[in-house]
Amino acid sequence: MKQPPLEASIRKEAEETIHAIREKEVLEIKGLDDACAAEIKEFRESAEAGTRAKIEQERSRLENKGLLERRKLRLRGLDDFIDRMVKEAVGIMRVDPRYDAFLLDRVRLAAGEIQAGIEVYLKKEDLTLEKEIRKAAGGKRRNADVALREDAAIQWGGCAIRDESEGRIFNNTIERIYYRKSPTIRREITKILNEKGFSF
Repeated sequence: MKQPPLEASIRKEAEETIHAIREKEVLEIKGLDDACAAEIKEFRESAEAGTRAKIEQERSRLENKGLLERRKLRLRGLDDFIDRMVKEAVGIMRVDPRYDAFLLDRVRLAAGEIQAGIEVYLKKEDLTLEKEIRKAAGGKRRNADVALREDAAIQWGGCAIRDESEGRIFNNTIERIYYRKSPTIRREITKILNEKGFSF
């Protein structure tokens, strides 16, 4: 049985409308999919760029830390080298005939600043110079009261002299002299090593 023309027209119009709605729906879904895919791509690229930046930052930090650690290691090596050199130099200095003259000269200079009562602190081995030290300390006749004492804290040599009347201390130990001169010594050793091709 044939459909009446009005019904067929309505049916056709409804089918066209449904078809148009479905096409529009497909286009909207495709648009949403494309937008979603673009957002995902942008997020992925942003995340990858952020991750690359963090990896590069961490790599750079680790590289800098490695450089600092290597530098610290070289500086520790330099410190150990300087310590060995100084100990060796002190050992040589202690047997040098000029050491006794140095020690007596330090006593004489400090004694010239002291009015009365002097205590001379020495390394045990230097107590063998007692007679010469007493003479150097009392040379101006104002330090007749001279006391010599062993001081275990003096490891390298030299002397520490105490003014009994005023409580002043003249520290002429080799340790103290080295402490005062160590920046200069360190600079000179570093300069020599740099000239020889070592870098710190």
